[in-house]
Amino acid sequence: MRFDDASARRKKRSDDKMEPIRIVLEMCNQNLQDGYVPSSCMTVDEQLVSFRGRYPFRVYIPSKSGKYGIKIWAICDNEISYTWKMQIFTGKDPIKGRKTNQGSIVVEDLLKELENTGRNITCDNFFSSLGLDRKLLSKKTTLVGTIRKLNFQVLSQTEKKEKSTAQYLDFKSIL
Repeated sequence: MRFDDASARRKKRSDDKMEPIRIVLEMCNQNLQDGYVPSSCMTVDEQLVSFRGRYPFRVYIPSKSGKYGIKIWAICDNEISYTWKMQIFTGKDPIKGRKTNQGSIVVEDLLKELENTGRNITCDNFFSSLGLDRKLLSKKTTLVGTIRKLNFQVLSQTEKKEKSTAQYLDFKSIL
């Protein structure tokens, strides 16, 4: 089953790997957003949908149970676990190469319709960074997330503590 224009297929596919199903994903996202007004707390995370068929953006994640499949990033409402918007990972861009701050880019793309609404976003260390926190704060959105151990933006602002002690970091002093 195809949802695209056959005459322009080859040109579009060279630019966009999602082109054959992009219209379906956009319609799905629009229906998800039209059907529900999200609460003030939302979560951004990834999911691997197991699939071993042929397609140009199959990923291998050994830590997941399915290992092979389609990687989907989603923003979900915390109260009822409602998926509000999805984005499919299509691999690195052949022209631009690998993105160094891909997690931040994903969060910003998923939040475009929710800017300046005063929501709180929770995410893991792949998505969270000090730069993203500053951007979202300027758009009246707060971010709660774990930070990777070797995040140099934060390491320069904190002291080295003993291994057995817990540490609370106040980002107001960093911002």
